[in-house]
Amino acid sequence: MKRGFLMKKFAAIWAVCGAASIGLAWTALTSTSAGTLDATAAQSGSQCLGAFSKDSCEGVLTPTAYEQTFCPVLNCATAVAKEAVYTATLFSSGQDCGLVCPGECDEFPDGELTVNLSFAMRLNSCCPSRGYWVGAWEYATVDGRLFRGEAHGTVGVGTNRPFACPVVDDFCEECADFQQVGLDEVYGFEGSFRGFEVVSPGVRPDELHFTMDGSWIVPPFFPEPFNGSMPVVNRFDGVSVTYCP
Repeated sequence: MKRGFLMKKFAAIWAVCGAASIGLAWTALTSTSAGTLDATAAQSGSQCLGAFSKDSCEGVLTPTAYEQTFCPVLNCATAVAKEAVYTATLFSSGQDCGLVCPGECDEFPDGELTVNLSFAMRLNSCCPSRGYWVGAWEYATVDGRLFRGEAHGTVGVGTNRPFACPVVDDFCEECADFQQVGLDEVYGFEGSFRGFEVVSPGVRPDELHFTMDGSWIVPPFFPEPFNGSMPVVNRFDGVSVTYCP
């Protein structure tokens, strides 16, 4: 099974009944000298960029405060986990990069990722189990650095499906909310992360920008849908940003 197949499916359902008012599990991030997360894509000043390329094979997602809602007007059922924790040990992908000269695809310390999140999943219709998640994250590196930020993403909905553009052929998965692998249901789990180092030596704190794609795995015979600890495999790729002192 191709690894990319395991990773992308979860269309946003913000409009589902208005029943799932999903807030950040962490209501505020630790303040840094950078202040709030601004919307500027590229900041002014001299920047040094490094590669961030990690894998995680033994992550765990544990939802709590779980409930199911139903909207009779729109005939929709939704599973809501208002609190959930995703933990993962990140290690270097170990791959090379560059066509002109040899280089490492990963240039950042390994570490432990913790994401406090909430998510909502559709439960009915012929295509159930698509949804979204939002949360706040913390990454503690093996050399003692600490980064915090915000993240959001999707689950299910075949986001790595084949598509019509001829430039890229991607036959990893169908447009399905999940794939059946043996008795397990495998859901794509992806998202986008941005955060700052809590304590940085420079005038501006260092940053991390990366995306995640992978899968969470729902074993058979769960007492309730998505209510219990689930194994997660993911890959993380992006850049670190260091501002010139």
